[in-house]
Amino acid sequence: MFTFAHMPIRPPRAFTFVEAIFTIAVIGIMSSLALSAISNSARDASRIVARQQQAAVGEALTAWVMSQTRVGTTAQMRSLNSLRNQYNALQTTSARFNLLVPNVNSTDVNVRNGYLDQSTADHFLDYTTGTDRLHTKALKNGKQYLTLPTWQDGSFPTVDLVTE
Repeated sequence: MFTFAHMPIRPPRAFTFVEAIFTIAVIGIMSSLALSAISNSARDASRIVARQQQAAVGEALTAWVMSQTRVGTTAQMRSLNSLRNQYNALQTTSARFNLLVPNVNSTDVNVRNGYLDQSTADHFLDYTTGTDRLHTKALKNGKQYLTLPTWQDGSFPTVDLVTE
């Protein structure tokens, strides 16, 4: 009759060096994939915010154009050509952006209120220092910036999102 008492006792078997190296390599690959996915999602979030900021500035620019077509409270209308000339006379993105920012000293109610809300305008102005590129925190994180290029004949003014 066979009993377990007569079997030699083997010590518990541990990982071999090759198995340990393989396990560490698999864990390293999995962690690098996880970090890559997290990094990509943060960059994607910055790009989404950048597109939203581009749209906000674009809407403000459209509102500026629409408000400037009427001369004061009169029925007299300004042509898009004269608005384009006024816009293009401002040579820089910063000068064009300032058309959209609230100006409390203006007698024109639209200009006084601005076409961007004050906190959005301040956020752009805080990050756009010493450059003619419109920046925000999200734009800098995404390595992007906004420009207000020359208004072309036969079109509407645009806001360009540029990748550095």
